[in-house]
Amino acid sequence: MSVLRSNRNVDHIHLLSDTSSSSSENDGLLRFEDHSNDQSEPDVADYEAAITASSYGKFHYWFLFVCGWANAADAVEVLCISFLLPSAQCDLRLTSVDKGWLTAILFIGMLVGGYIWGTLGDSFGRKRVLIAAMLVNAFCGFFSSLAQEKIVFFVFRFLSGVGVGGSIPIVWSYFAEFQPKSRRGGMLSFLAAFWMVGNVVVAGIAWLVIPADIGYNTDDPNEFEYNSWRIFVLICGLPALLVAFGLCWFPESPKFLLSKGEEKAALKVFAHVFAMNTGQPSSMYPVKRVVMDYDSPLTGRLRTSMASFFRDVGNNLHVCFSGRLAKVMILMLYINFAIQFGYYGLWLWFPELFNKLNIYYQTHNETMSVCQVTELDNLDIDDGNGDEFCTGTKPEAEVFINSFIISLAALPGNIWTIWHMDKLGRKFFLVLSMVLSGLSVFCIYLVKTETANLIVSCLFGLVSTMGFNALDCLGIELFPSHVRSTAMGITLVAARLGAILGNVIFGYFLETNCAIPVLAVAILLVSGGLVSILLPNTTKTPLA
Repeated sequence: MSVLRSNRNVDHIHLLSDTSSSSSENDGLLRFEDHSNDQSEPDVADYEAAITASSYGKFHYWFLFVCGWANAADAVEVLCISFLLPSAQCDLRLTSVDKGWLTAILFIGMLVGGYIWGTLGDSFGRKRVLIAAMLVNAFCGFFSSLAQEKIVFFVFRFLSGVGVGGSIPIVWSYFAEFQPKSRRGGMLSFLAAFWMVGNVVVAGIAWLVIPADIGYNTDDPNEFEYNSWRIFVLICGLPALLVAFGLCWFPESPKFLLSKGEEKAALKVFAHVFAMNTGQPSSMYPVKRVVMDYDSPLTGRLRTSMASFFRDVGNNLHVCFSGRLAKVMILMLYINFAIQFGYYGLWLWFPELFNKLNIYYQTHNETMSVCQVTELDNLDIDDGNGDEFCTGTKPEAEVFINSFIISLAALPGNIWTIWHMDKLGRKFFLVLSMVLSGLSVFCIYLVKTETANLIVSCLFGLVSTMGFNALDCLGIELFPSHVRSTAMGITLVAARLGAILGNVIFGYFLETNCAIPVLAVAILLVSGGLVSILLPNTTKTPLA
């Protein structure tokens, strides 16, 4: 039972937040009792009681909008590469192996950025580090659109990935630390749904921009060229820039401030949230003191020296791989590796696969599986000076329409998790999603018509999004606040390795032995779902 106590001759406020309460209707509600004769200490609450006392309303919905678009901006930057591959092949002289490395290079940047930015977020604050990461994402994306050479384009995509790798773990920690436990699962699912928004947005932009004859085109390879796919890359960097500006109007995470001993600053944040949600003056916020419910080894005044930063890094690593967190960390490492190897290893190649299918079916009436078509479509690429790179590299609109449809297919899965994540639980959705995703990949290997391939791909998009939503919740809830961003950064290292290997393996085997990457995806997804059964249950539990 969390209690807010007052020494004034007015009603005491009791917050019922005990999950073992016999009446679920009382959970998270404020109750007023008359104790006018009591002489007790000033208003005191733990973190869960303090965040609930700040009410829920306008602040949280605006915060969801901005953080949601941060998540969507990351999706746009990650997924845009898959749409430009067929067009960029000609200008950048890309082989299939090059394409695999181009999609992987962003994840290599994310691997580097995830841990660096995550640790910075635990040391210097969620808000300002998130803004910095979004700006790196945006400007490196802009500069990559100007690149005329393959190596320069690769470098800027890597640097853009460094920014994306930082914003993903931090935005989840930042957003979750403003959510009371009674709403956290649903609101994190809302936040996760913005990844689908980004997916739909990038598919729509690609559909409108890449097939269009816009920009500056030239037949001279030595002249500067800025054609439609480069304009597409430029547009894809805009959401991250707008989000960086939007974040300036929001406060630092009170959970982070408390973990650094900044109680007064945290109380100001709670009072600001209370005033925005209720319309009352911030002075009316009932809590005057917040007591942390754990003894953080990092509690103390906010430190920004390099010595304290590296000390925090060592402490965070030790905490993440010791005690009860060690088993959880190992399980999360495997699950993150498996789901991202499977999802990104396949998803980022969908436009390329649909383009190959489209080219094949324009000249053939017989039905063949995706793997059979890609192996037949294997081109004998020369040293980079021939015309083979520009053969069939102008995608038809149908390729982008199919990708747009697959992006929308995730909508029912997002809606289901939003409304039932706190009812059915995180583990239910994670296990169900990964097992069904793996089985749907087997079907992709077997189907032999363009329509059937589209249907199975939509099924994969629908069920896979539920697993990501559940894993996003678990990644936040399984680790305590003072190491949360670091822990997410570490697990995302495994995730990025999975995405990198998935894309590279697809690039190497797509046109020679397609069955190898497809079956690897299926096996990893099913096994990851079964391993998820061993994770602790975090549904409706307070943040540590």
